[in-house]
Amino acid sequence: MEHVEQALGRALTSQETKQLQDYAQMLRQWNPKINLVSPTTLPDLEKRHIVDSAQLVPHLPAEGGLEVLDVGSGAGLPGIIMATLAPHHRFTLAERDQRKCAFLHMAAYTLGLKNLKVHAADVTKLENQYDVVTCRAWADMQAIFTLTSPLLKEHGTWLLLKGKALDAELKACETMFHLTEERFPSRVSDIDGGRGWVVKLTRG
Repeated sequence: MEHVEQALGRALTSQETKQLQDYAQMLRQWNPKINLVSPTTLPDLEKRHIVDSAQLVPHLPAEGGLEVLDVGSGAGLPGIIMATLAPHHRFTLAERDQRKCAFLHMAAYTLGLKNLKVHAADVTKLENQYDVVTCRAWADMQAIFTLTSPLLKEHGTWLLLKGKALDAELKACETMFHLTEERFPSRVSDIDGGRGWVVKLTRG
């Protein structure tokens, strides 16, 4: 888990290491049944999925108690990884595929994640508001804004993993909101092998 520690900027605890290892084992066991991630990415699971998700954690506020929504969570990426490494925040994983929800429930129980709950329905059925909305490989920026802006608190933050199409996606929806943008080079290349980004967008 050396790459995870580099992404976090700190050492993992023994509990975190075991939780991440147990998650990786569960993902490998379930993936042939319900295709949680592309099978071609499993040989490099730690970097391709766990590190990619873990690199979001340092961009969360240090103070605890924030409500974080992971939309289209799928295999729990990034939500389960973030909940494991940021136990002082509360996470809701929204996923409408019931088979994937079964995996998310089992993973949360197995890993002992008391700060995580699963919303087993479409994101449009949510009524709460959140401090942070995150997602990974779920939709383009315009769809993300359209579907999740009602769920984001005033001055809330979108914390996203995006690929080389980021600039084009932002330009397509630049009139939707006044946003303060920060971007950071990803530790993982996007799916096409280009530059990936961690993007932090705060609504003014």
